[in-house]
Amino acid sequence: MSTGTQAPTPLPLPGAGTDTGWFVYGITSRSVSVPESIRGVDDQPVHLLTYGELAAVASAALLDRPPGRRAEILAYTTVLDTLAEESPVAPVRFGSIFADDQDVVDHLLAPSTDDLATLLADLQGRTQLRLTATYRQEVLLAGLVADDPDIARLRDLTRDAPEEAYHAERVQLGQLVAQAVERIREGDAQELLDTVAPLCVGVAEQPARGLDGLLDAALLVDRSRVETLEDVLEVVAETVHERIELRLVGPMAPYDFVEGEAWG
Repeated sequence: MSTGTQAPTPLPLPGAGTDTGWFVYGITSRSVSVPESIRGVDDQPVHLLTYGELAAVASAALLDRPPGRRAEILAYTTVLDTLAEESPVAPVRFGSIFADDQDVVDHLLAPSTDDLATLLADLQGRTQLRLTATYRQEVLLAGLVADDPDIARLRDLTRDAPEEAYHAERVQLGQLVAQAVERIREGDAQELLDTVAPLCVGVAEQPARGLDGLLDAALLVDRSRVETLEDVLEVVAETVHERIELRLVGPMAPYDFVEGEAWG
């Protein structure tokens, strides 16, 4: 009696008479080698579908399937991040499924061959990192109370009052805090960006989330400069750690630095 984990049954490869299509992860060079250990959505083997010097990274998937689940998103990022460790790869929009090999060529590779080749050349030797910065909320709010008499007064007035009391004052307090945080955030975010931008090929900033959100930025970096960037951010983190927490994640595939409106 076997106690090992049974490997999933491979799905039929897409083609006439099958109920499967190609779940495409990204575009890379046809010369890339895909490690046998990589598994895609539904634990299926990953293939390269070649066209000229390009290749679509894909695995078989049922055409009739529910919307993206967490496990599928994890498989998508795992495939792309693994390949991106060794070679340039341009992510295709998550959930892109094509009927068969010819469909991949006709609607993905052939229409954008030159643009995709240029993009892969631009990504050569580069990787994406994600930098997030969040305020330590208690420290942030304490600073606002200390610096703004109106915030301090309204906080003292409403802090121990019943929740239904001083409604107008609570609204005013919330507005003042939000405005003050926005002013502080703008200056702090710009200072962080001015520090990292000279070490990056590109920066793609996303809106910060929540009251304590300061910065959420994707960084495209030459691999030769990643260690320098990490060292610089360690110095910054040591300087600001009492009020700001920095987090650098990666390397990863360049999700934020591909132009995919015409493909995927």
